[in-house]
Amino acid sequence: MREGDAPKPTKEQKEISAMTTEEWNTYFSGHWNFAGAKQEGHLAMFPEELPHRLIKMFAFRGDTVLDPFMGSGTTSLAAKNLERNSVGYEINPEFIEIAKQKLNTRQPDFMGTEYEFLHDTVNGDVAAAIEQLPYKFKDPHKLDKKTDPRKLTFGSRIEKEGEAGREEFFTVKEILSPEKVMLSNGLTVKLIGIKSEPFTHDKAVGYLTEKIRGKRIFMKYDKLKHDEENLLLCYLYLENKTFVNAHLIKSGLVGIDSSYEYRYRERFLDMGELVQS
Repeated sequence: MREGDAPKPTKEQKEISAMTTEEWNTYFSGHWNFAGAKQEGHLAMFPEELPHRLIKMFAFRGDTVLDPFMGSGTTSLAAKNLERNSVGYEINPEFIEIAKQKLNTRQPDFMGTEYEFLHDTVNGDVAAAIEQLPYKFKDPHKLDKKTDPRKLTFGSRIEKEGEAGREEFFTVKEILSPEKVMLSNGLTVKLIGIKSEPFTHDKAVGYLTEKIRGKRIFMKYDKLKHDEENLLLCYLYLENKTFVNAHLIKSGLVGIDSSYEYRYRERFLDMGELVQS
């Protein structure tokens, strides 16, 4: 077999893997409709029906399905139930137990399924080994990362039992101006709708320092994620859900930036009129 050639299924494999006419018409249609999956232990869980359909469409019974991002093990579960083998890779060790529970690995089944969980150990100089690889990925677009992904953990926080929500909390390290604050991880963010006024600048900084410096906060976002300086735009909330942007406007110490559209623009403008009156 040449490299890159898929193995040819036998006549028996084709026969026992054949889809019904109803399955064929449903699976190869332009739109699929089925219920979602409850997000338990993993933020990107999908229903078994999704890999079930894809495996029936493109893999024969006895084939091996590869899942390079195994997560909670849904694809391996679908493969097992369709009498296909599977290999999955997962770099987050917290998900392995979730996958074992989903696959029910501690109980034997009538299919005689065998499971093996391996942990890779890297030895030697990894960078040198990568240089020896016959293939390398080069990003032709050279995308500019506006926000360091290591400073924000979008999509990676697991909602474990007993946690109240999914907000990611940060601490305010420094107030740079009435509209800019630095978080404890070094990330500078800009408060949506806030505009510094020269005569009240210092008082506004003092107000923010008293209210939020050293406090736990979380952020919410609008359609426009970054300004022209590539600063992350956000609505800032204290842990008790106090809306910092709105409270700053109500203090009368800042102006309102109405130069672009955002969710609370009209609300902020109304607040500003009330303060002035």
